Amino acid sequence: MQRCRSVFVFKSAIIFVFVLALAGCLGKSSNNSNNGGVQSVTLTPASYASIDVGSTKIFSASALDANGKAVPSANIQYVVGVPQGTTSTAPLSITANGYACAGTWDNSGAICSPGSPGIALVHAIANGVSSADATIYVHQHVDSVQISNAEIQSPQYDCFSQGQTWYFLAKAYSGNPPVDITNSVGPINWSSSNSGVVTTTPYVPPSQPSVHNQAQATANAPGITQLFASVAGTTSSPYPYTTCLIQNLYLQIEGRGLVGNSITVNNGSSVSITATAIDSLYNVVDFSPLSAPPLTWSTTNPEVAAFSVTTNDKGTNSATARNNLGGATLTASCTPPSCNIGILPGLPIYASNGTLPDGTAGYGAISVDVVLTANTDPSAYTAWAATTGCNNQPGCTSALFSVTPTTTAGTNPIGSNILTLPRTPNSLMFNHVSTQRLYIGSDQGLMYVDVTGTSLTVSAVSNTSTPCNVALCGQLLAISNDGKLVVVSDTVSTPSQVYIYNSGNSSSSPVDLILSVPGEKATAAAFSPDQLKLFILTDAGNMYIYSTVDASALVQLAAPATDVQFSADGSFAYVAGAPASSVSAYSTCALPGIPSVNLGSVAASSTPLKIFPSPAIPAPFEQNGPPPYQQDSFFWTTQNIIALEPPNVEFLTAEFAQNPIPYQNPLQLTCNPPLILPNGFTKGASFNLGQGNFTPLYSQLVANGAELLLVAKKIPAVLLFSVADGNTTSVPLANNADPLWASASSDGSQVFVAACDQYDQDGVTCAVGSIHIVNTVTQGDYQQVPYVNNSNRNMCNNQGNPVPQCLPNLVAIKPQ
Repeated sequence: MQRCRSVFVFKSAIIFVFVLALAGCLGKSSNNSNNGGVQSVTLTPASYASIDVGSTKIFSASALDANGKAVPSANIQYVVGVPQGTTSTAPLSITANGYACAGTWDNSGAICSPGSPGIALVHAIANGVSSADATIYVHQHVDSVQISNAEIQSPQYDCFSQGQTWYFLAKAYSGNPPVDITNSVGPINWSSSNSGVVTTTPYVPPSQPSVHNQAQATANAPGITQLFASVAGTTSSPYPYTTCLIQNLYLQIEGRGLVGNSITVNNGSSVSITATAIDSLYNVVDFSPLSAPPLTWSTTNPEVAAFSVTTNDKGTNSATARNNLGGATLTASCTPPSCNIGILPGLPIYASNGTLPDGTAGYGAISVDVVLTANTDPSAYTAWAATTGCNNQPGCTSALFSVTPTTTAGTNPIGSNILTLPRTPNSLMFNHVSTQRLYIGSDQGLMYVDVTGTSLTVSAVSNTSTPCNVALCGQLLAISNDGKLVVVSDTVSTPSQVYIYNSGNSSSSPVDLILSVPGEKATAAAFSPDQLKLFILTDAGNMYIYSTVDASALVQLAAPATDVQFSADGSFAYVAGAPASSVSAYSTCALPGIPSVNLGSVAASSTPLKIFPSPAIPAPFEQNGPPPYQQDSFFWTTQNIIALEPPNVEFLTAEFAQNPIPYQNPLQLTCNPPLILPNGFTKGASFNLGQGNFTPLYSQLVANGAELLLVAKKIPAVLLFSVADGNTTSVPLANNADPLWASASSDGSQVFVAACDQYDQDGVTCAVGSIHIVNTVTQGDYQQVPYVNNSNRNMCNNQGNPVPQCLPNLVAIKPQ
């Protein structure tokens, strides 16, 4: 039975005060049959509140029955008391309708006169059933709140390692000069600007139950944040807090003794990778590697091997080896905004080669070679073909159809779904992660088809073709490795623009990047493997850098670059042609005022049209390095780059390493760009393909970097350049066909070539065209598939009179 409380109510008559006091004595007794169905009463605020002397607050209560439903007829009363053992009167008075005064009401219940600081207990009663008490702290006005350490750290460090706990306290002050009123304000509320960095929990010392101004802070994800303490509407100044930044990451292959940085696996199997993350305090204090590093897992070739979950904090992940054979490089990184949180410019940390704390070797990238499972036959690929023949004429529609190799005589290689494209296509590109999605670029807007199923439809990002920044007019340039972001280059609009369509969140508006130089055109683009940065090249010698973390930026190059591809670990990009006849390296991370650091260049024999970083990464080697290196030695990564420089193919090599961020005071909150080994960016042998100065239409490094596959204008063959010995072989096209476009499987075994089989007498107009299905291993050009639909070989409808012959000249192979 609870002690009877004193009650001060000034609005009602004396007899009503007596009834409330009596209810306070009996309100928490057992329910009885006369309670009108009330089983529980809830009070708002339910637990505590902090208010200034002389201020007011509104309380409310609800009476609930056994089913949790409100009892509208319940008679709710509010009761004020004081904690047990308190001899002073309650510092709070309350009216019958729940209006409370931190002091006393006048007889009309309209004017609140300030009282003295203290603690009041408030509960509500309905039909004899009482709510729990709410503790109300009445205090002088809080003018400021200040945070400080609650314990002494010796020696003092500027960051806390993941999982480490620390205690902070806050004090509340009133007046000028300030007077400490912390003991009267009640519980302090704690928060942070980046909640992922630290978890704050109110802490009450076991032997001091009335102390409510402390918090336990637990370091969570690496990054910086600010702690805040607030009470009674007043918030402290920000107090800096840092969970120690990740300094190094090391990768190892699971299931094979954690040895080596390359592995060969069968298609359909998986590759498990372990990442060991070490923070900047590791070598200063005896802490362990992070137990839950928030990492981003990446692949350089999602068509061959990809992680189904690209972010986690488990320190391990598995990539699935797809049915598309060939090579890929797997890596992990501490990538903002989920890691090294709150730092601008963003501070990504990429995996390194080196020695782990247990003495084993760790790596910055893992090479994966996906091969065919023994005693199985390779799957037949399907390609989709379209035509540009409508030439954007109003009312003209183009056909889109699939082609699958056939082994049964009389079987039509063209699928039953022949789709009508309402806009003239200019490019086709499959999403290599969600392989059913085919994107179709056009000058009137972006389209797509999900090519699996029986009832296929062509969808448009926008049903209207204007404005272009809504319809996304232009040519496809790139798709991010996670399959979510699609890049479109718009040269129709003035000025030219680049759009980034987020297929993972169709409700979000596309990003619209306006190019700064009149008439410049975006010609190439590439995402970093972790999707942190997008590098866009233009024909005006500019490189635009788009980021999900940093502000978009412009880098002026020495010359118009021709191609951009990222390194095996994702820490920098290879940029071809800036300056001319060279390949340069530009960092993924930015420094203040420098969106990308130029790490160095290697001279080439001529300006490469395309560059192909090899997915096959040899074992790293160790070499000592002088200052400004931050450690005595580095384990350097070697990556070969194949440069296409018609009439030649040239070998380039880059040797690079990651420079860890050391612990220092104050903390370093900018990246260390990767290091290119002095004289480590080199040119190797050059090989003439024997075809003259050709114009490539399609090129791809296939079969784990073993071959460079080429299809070029006026060369009636598929060319295969062997990386191992520099020899070039060819697979001739039937009918001496002239290639118009091509697409190949990732291992290079199957190639679909859109080609002109016969020209008119003018030698310009193509009269007969088809899709050539080429097996580069055994069968050669074994099927030629002309478009036929109801005996009509014209892929265009309603183009005018006379109607020209529209033939397939776009093709894209569907990944498996």
